[in-house]
Amino acid sequence: MFVVSIVALVIAIAIGFEIRKVEHQRQLRLAHEQAQQILNDAEKAGKVEAKRALNKGKRETLAYQESIDQEITTDVQDNERKSNWLDQRDQVLKEKEDLLNRRFDTFKSKQETVKENRQELKDVRAQAAELITKREDTLQDVAEMSHDKAQDYILDETKRDLKEEDKRTVRNAEAEYQSSSEKEAKNLIAHAIEHSGIRSHIFPSNRTMDVPSNEALGKIIGNAGQNVRALEALTGIDINIDDQQRLITLDGYDPLRREIAKRAMTQIIQANRINPDIVEQIVNQTVRTVDELIRGFGEQAINELNIKNIHPDLIKFIGRMHFRTSYGQNILDHSIEAANLAGVFAAELGEDVDLAKRAGLLHDIGKSIDRDVEATHVELGVELATKYHEDPVVINAIASHHGDVEAKYVISDLVAAADAISGSRQGARSESAADYLQRISSLEGIANKYPGVQESYAIQAGRELRVIVKPNQTSDKSIEKLAGNVKDQIEQEVTYPGQVKVTVVRKLQVVEYAG
Repeated sequence: MFVVSIVALVIAIAIGFEIRKVEHQRQLRLAHEQAQQILNDAEKAGKVEAKRALNKGKRETLAYQESIDQEITTDVQDNERKSNWLDQRDQVLKEKEDLLNRRFDTFKSKQETVKENRQELKDVRAQAAELITKREDTLQDVAEMSHDKAQDYILDETKRDLKEEDKRTVRNAEAEYQSSSEKEAKNLIAHAIEHSGIRSHIFPSNRTMDVPSNEALGKIIGNAGQNVRALEALTGIDINIDDQQRLITLDGYDPLRREIAKRAMTQIIQANRINPDIVEQIVNQTVRTVDELIRGFGEQAINELNIKNIHPDLIKFIGRMHFRTSYGQNILDHSIEAANLAGVFAAELGEDVDLAKRAGLLHDIGKSIDRDVEATHVELGVELATKYHEDPVVINAIASHHGDVEAKYVISDLVAAADAISGSRQGARSESAADYLQRISSLEGIANKYPGVQESYAIQAGRELRVIVKPNQTSDKSIEKLAGNVKDQIEQEVTYPGQVKVTVVRKLQVVEYAG
């Protein structure tokens, strides 16, 4: 019985071990299957993540490639622009080099000529001394003069001969100078205009403004006209509204005030709610904006001309010239043109280029001053330049560019010439048909009042007055006086851009027929 129990126990233990072994194997299989599933899931996730990373890398690579291509394209364009600029600069330098070479050759030729003339002068002096000695000896023998008397007599005659020779030399030099100076001046002016970057547009008027809709027009007018009255009071501009054409006309002598009013009305149209208080806020903000624009225009002008050490307060006056016009020509553009022309003139004549540009830019600075005083823009400009301690050359150029005072420096004459060229060149200025006809009639009327005038014609758009006189009532001497009188009266009574050439024609023609 005991043995049976032991056998049963052993069998039970064996069965238990077998059962545990089977369970253990099952758990191992399950664990293996789970591990394999985890590995499969991890592999799938890894593939997805790798694919995602690969796609992201491709996108980043493409974006980087595009940015590199854009940078390369930009660099290529910049290099092309720089290459074009360098080519143009090289061409200008070559032209200057050719000009300097020609001048050097001319200088060498003149130097050789001077050497030859000096040698000829030495020979002439030696011949003259020999001739004087011979004449002294001859006078002593023939006239029985003493040596001192003969010497004095010969010296007096020689002095008279030399004076006559000097007069002939001076007359010949003057004739040669007059024949060549005009040609040289024209060549210099043409060269200056070609290299000065002259602007040719007419400054547009800012007197009118189109309104896009009736609603916008209503915002500007306001309740019972409150907004437009507030705008007129704040800007000092009379505003005339044509509600049929939706057109607003700004009446006021000051272009700067008109610009402020126009910009303020643009802001009013864009605003959601408008009343007189908001109109005042908009005008104040517009004034500040325009002030910034004015300084910007001034800084742009001095940077364009590369002018240094301008007083900060003077920059604002320079910028204000952008809002001033003369016969449609913008004063700031005109001043920049005059500065460039004066700079080229100065470079050709060996003067201070920077000082010439400075004087050219500031020559009309007096037109930027708002002041109700009895003073011309020349006087105001001189006062302003003196206040900010400008160079005496600049002050004299401002004072003399209209001939009010004497030009003490070469640069002053250059600025006056540049001012005349910029103002009188074709396309620089414009005027209304009524003003043009009035000017033409005034020119012809002045000439026709003088006795002996048969008829007169204003030609070349009023730049020349051709006066034809009666030959039997005038003389060659009297027409010179007539031309001067007509010129003086035109300067006193007629306003005109540039210059007016007065030409008096006297022609006596006699015809006879032989039968």
